[in-house]
Amino acid sequence: MTEGLALTETLASLFSEAEARLGPFFVEDDPAWPSPCLEDERLGNQRRWRPTRQQPRPDAPLAGLGDVLGEAIPESLQAFYSSFYSDPIPLPSPWEELSLTLPWSEAEWPRLLENQLGHCLQQKRFRLPPAPFIAVREPDGNGIFSVLMETGAVVLEWPGRRERELIAPDLGAFLDHLLTQLRQA
Repeated sequence: MTEGLALTETLASLFSEAEARLGPFFVEDDPAWPSPCLEDERLGNQRRWRPTRQQPRPDAPLAGLGDVLGEAIPESLQAFYSSFYSDPIPLPSPWEELSLTLPWSEAEWPRLLENQLGHCLQQKRFRLPPAPFIAVREPDGNGIFSVLMETGAVVLEWPGRRERELIAPDLGAFLDHLLTQLRQA
């Protein structure tokens, strides 16, 4: 099994477990912000949603980011961002509650890429190797989980600071930690 396929399957398990333990998930219904995640079930002005697999893409979702930064994007990070559409789901973790940062729809890609670029340029300003984000601590976002482009390791970093804490050797191990934590919650 390729790294990308294994990562996608781990995400599918994580989302299935999250829905079983935490869901069903509802979001305020906003016709201006459609998503393939949305379902027909409604509860007042809330609409049910669930993480939904993306259709295969002809291009790598973060290729433009890699081009601007002059660095190759790890396969695991490409797989992560091209696997599912999802709204944030607060998940228990060994590093406090967090939510994965995935696109809500195809229309969200430009904003997500712009935020990734700003994040990586801020890191370069601090003379740190660029590391696109994959998750944030909840509820206040004081802690960003990122993937080092050079090694694929997952680190925890804090806005405006140079410090980074190694969390997992790779994205697959990070997601496995989350799945284990969720099953024990």
